[in-house]
Amino acid sequence: MLKCKKIISLFLILAVIMTFIAVGSTSASAAGTGIGLSEHCLNAYYSGWSYVYGAMSPGAVDCSGLIYMYSGSGSRVDMMGSSPETGSVYNGIPNIHGLGLYQPGHVGVYVGGGMAVDARSEYYGICYESVYSKNWTNWFKVAGVSYPTTGWELYNGNYYYYENGEYLTDTTITVGGVSYYLDSTGASSQAPGNTSDVADTGSSSTSANSALKVGSSGDRVLELQYRLTELGFYNGDITGYFGEQTEAAYIRFQKAAGVYVDGIAGASDLEILYSDNAPTGTVEEADSADSNDKTSAENNAEDGFTTLTNGDYLDEVYKVQVELADLGYFGDDATGYYGDITQAAVTEFQSQNGLWETGEVDELTYKTIFSESALENPNPVTKVNETLTAPEFATPDEAPLGAVSPTDPTDIAMKSVQLASKALDGIDAKDVEGVSDSGRSGSFIVWLIVMVVCMAGAFWAVFYYENKKKKARYERARARANRNW
Repeated sequence: MLKCKKIISLFLILAVIMTFIAVGSTSASAAGTGIGLSEHCLNAYYSGWSYVYGAMSPGAVDCSGLIYMYSGSGSRVDMMGSSPETGSVYNGIPNIHGLGLYQPGHVGVYVGGGMAVDARSEYYGICYESVYSKNWTNWFKVAGVSYPTTGWELYNGNYYYYENGEYLTDTTITVGGVSYYLDSTGASSQAPGNTSDVADTGSSSTSANSALKVGSSGDRVLELQYRLTELGFYNGDITGYFGEQTEAAYIRFQKAAGVYVDGIAGASDLEILYSDNAPTGTVEEADSADSNDKTSAENNAEDGFTTLTNGDYLDEVYKVQVELADLGYFGDDATGYYGDITQAAVTEFQSQNGLWETGEVDELTYKTIFSESALENPNPVTKVNETLTAPEFATPDEAPLGAVSPTDPTDIAMKSVQLASKALDGIDAKDVEGVSDSGRSGSFIVWLIVMVVCMAGAFWAVFYYENKKKKARYERARARANRNW
């Protein structure tokens, strides 16, 4: 009986602990800044997080989960409704890092410089692209997030100067007797003379003393890529993510510097890299194709033009889709991915314009599409959803903006998380992404009921065994009394 009591007591203690955990998980503490939210979203993109409907944890989020896991305040199902300030994108987006973006059924984050980040779908994952490439209708300040008013802010390795709640662009300012030029994105030409009062979210995912290698990200990687570009070893995009392209550039530097070649940026190597005596080099022609928009179409160049074919993922494809949509041949959202629907649209355009019907955009087709003589589709197509078959991308360095490899090693795990999430929370597909507050409260109520039932059962078990034990003692005492009588 004593052992049974111990087991029941342990169960009750665990039940109470789990109940407190459940209570704590129903609300997150509101904290953070607009700068911090922007860096949080960029980190999600560079780290290759996956889209999982209903999820809200590092590595797996949906559109509202990406924001809510940072802000922890307001309504997750109606973020704009709980916002302290909103506005129409039609009237322009304020120069404020970390603003929420809204379109019916979807939310994202404005990260400054005309760019936005959003968790889009299971295929696209986390996207980082021009804010004008998606039909955002409103901007809003995220509940629980504070935004700068006046002064310097450090964001993504650059300094920005806020005045009256917005960062300044395309201007020269004088602060503390020093002049600073702020470019079109708001980034300062130099660091402020006194950085002690500059806000720093400290969101870099790489510590100041650790070596940089494949998988590292943050401001130190940005500085590394800038320096490698300056020395002539790197010609890729400055992303802040240390991928295979960055690794290849660093290996070229190590060979030129005569140090141990391992592709890892350690302290001793970095001293040479940032020194005045650092070696210089040139990126080999073979490496120049190792860019973010790497696809199979790159090997099909003819007379300086790259033929666009099914499976390509390029900015040029995006432009073609937009133009074909205007002409009435393409009925889907422009994504930059050349799929079956894009191919069918190109084939129909070629047929209507007297071109060879190949389904590929060769140089003649490309010029015709953008010419004034291009014929519109006499039977404009209606909007459809194109089924995407994605090319494989080894690393975020090689993937186009917003693309996620379907063969990512974490994909199977993310699918498992999604199934588990739906099984536990009873998530049903909704028109609006995200788990509602009422759904979250409902899950907690179900948990609370289960805990009450289990605890009541445990107390009943203790009561039953105690009564049984008392009855047994009574029967033994009565039997002894009868024998003595």
